Amino acid sequence: MNWRKLPALLLAGCLMATASGATAYTGSWSDEQRIGGKLKTFVYTPSTAPALNGKRALMVSLHGCVQKNDHIKNHGNWEVTADQYGMVVAVPQASGEGTYGIMGCWNFHTGTKANRNGSDQKYLIDLVDALLADPALNIDPAQVYLTGLSSGAGIINQMWCIAPDVFAGVGVNAGPAPGSSGNLPDLNDPSISVSQGENNCKHYASQVPGGLGKDYLQTQLWSAVHGTKDGAVAPAHAHRNADIAVAVYDDYDSISQCRTETIPGSAGNSDATIWCDSLGERVSKIMANGMGHAWPSGGNDGYYIDGNYLDYPAWITRWFFDNNRRVNGGNSPPSGESASRSNSSRR
Repeated sequence: MNWRKLPALLLAGCLMATASGATAYTGSWSDEQRIGGKLKTFVYTPSTAPALNGKRALMVSLHGCVQKNDHIKNHGNWEVTADQYGMVVAVPQASGEGTYGIMGCWNFHTGTKANRNGSDQKYLIDLVDALLADPALNIDPAQVYLTGLSSGAGIINQMWCIAPDVFAGVGVNAGPAPGSSGNLPDLNDPSISVSQGENNCKHYASQVPGGLGKDYLQTQLWSAVHGTKDGAVAPAHAHRNADIAVAVYDDYDSISQCRTETIPGSAGNSDATIWCDSLGERVSKIMANGMGHAWPSGGNDGYYIDGNYLDYPAWITRWFFDNNRRVNGGNSPPSGESASRSNSSRR
């Protein structure tokens, strides 16, 4: 089902113009608190109604190395989009575990040894579980998404395969391929081939309880965004990562490039390439022309945050809502499994 047909009033009516002409938001951020037992997290709760299925989507947004979660909270530009869709946004701080934890990195550097029962991988699942369990938030398990920059993108390129039962869609902003340990030679030039990345993803997915990893991969969305002038993580990773996602999903339904899009920005346009299968759009890749290593906020500048290119929070949220395959009334959940699976079924 194509959710572009959602009424425009529902999607835009919550926006308010300030006296200066800027756009304000109507929801509120919580104080930082430990959620799920480990990760210190800010949570944005909108005051607007959910746009889809009568329940709220959840967007988990991850910072990069040397960043902190309050950088994303204060400058990531999630609030207006969250209000537009009635979506909850969670911004956690990495635990500090692992080889580069002292630099604030997410602990993805174990490469193919990463698993869903330890460290930041487990803590992210626990975070989602705790938010799903809060009835006041009214979050739909079929609308849980994960986005992040750099180190955050590195762990996302594990989590979409490790926990496809948890995440209906992911957005990878300048991160290395599934199975990468994030060492410097690999960051400069992708060392993981498409076939290796595909096999690494399948290895991760074998951890999903009940052997359902491949089933949940069938109804998942994957996106990448990357600056063409990124000097920290080579732009070649965006192309490699998208090819890996296409290869993984192609095992279930033939997938091919179906459209392109130009996304305007004040400092430069971005070029989007979209791949579709028989049900519609499935994989997207956006190259921000001229942008360096940064989160493309489309509004605010900050520490490794660039507001001069596309508004990725707005773009990726719209794309997830337009193409979600798990919401009741849309495409069926995998293997007839309920999208509102119990926590115990995933342990």
